[in-house]
Amino acid sequence: MKDGFVLYKHFLTESLGQQIDKILRKFHASWIAKNHDFYKKGILNSSSITNGEFLTVSERFELLKFIGSSEIVNKAKEFLGSDIRFLNTQIFFNPCDINQNNYWHRDIQYTGISETEQRLAIEKKESAVIHLRLAFADELGIDFVPESHSRWDNQEELDVRLQRNGKESHDSIPGSKSVSLEKGDLLVFDANIIHRGLYGLDRFSFDILFCKPLPEILKFAQKETYPTSEELASIECPEIFN
Repeated sequence: MKDGFVLYKHFLTESLGQQIDKILRKFHASWIAKNHDFYKKGILNSSSITNGEFLTVSERFELLKFIGSSEIVNKAKEFLGSDIRFLNTQIFFNPCDINQNNYWHRDIQYTGISETEQRLAIEKKESAVIHLRLAFADELGIDFVPESHSRWDNQEELDVRLQRNGKESHDSIPGSKSVSLEKGDLLVFDANIIHRGLYGLDRFSFDILFCKPLPEILKFAQKETYPTSEELASIECPEIFN
């Protein structure tokens, strides 16, 4: 993944897309109702979709079977190798305030490790966490700084991303590339790449996060989002939940 991201057009079949979309929309409606105050304050994604809070047992299991299907898992293995683990899920949507600014970031900056540790992890040039983003509506997509997943920020990128020296996190970054998504598309990207979501249209995407089996990453996994031992027997690639 030289650039740090790859787009697959029309990845989802219409029938499967409709089935998964229905479950995700139900989750989203319930999540918004419970978290409306946070939504009004600017939050634009939810996580841990398979923790069972807003879905029936059968709906949750349908999502887990989808996540653990060979179609999804084999795509993740193309980028991380044969030994991978499921990490989490997220739904991304438009903010309540249509004028809210987006922001450049790397996922690693939210892990709590120091800036020095972040830099060392990125300069290893080994992908450890990836997003598989499935679009369930046409959307503007994501801005990326190509190849930044395997190098540290230059001074301008760092100033923008961390809002230093008079820069704002929504300022433009030279050399960035926008990748728009159509319903059914799959976008795979490295979690360490410098990126920002683009709000607008009917943005509604489902991210499945996979990682290498590293203790420092798997500590963020939530076992309540995993299938039960009984459910594992009916999942095509159960090894990702070990």
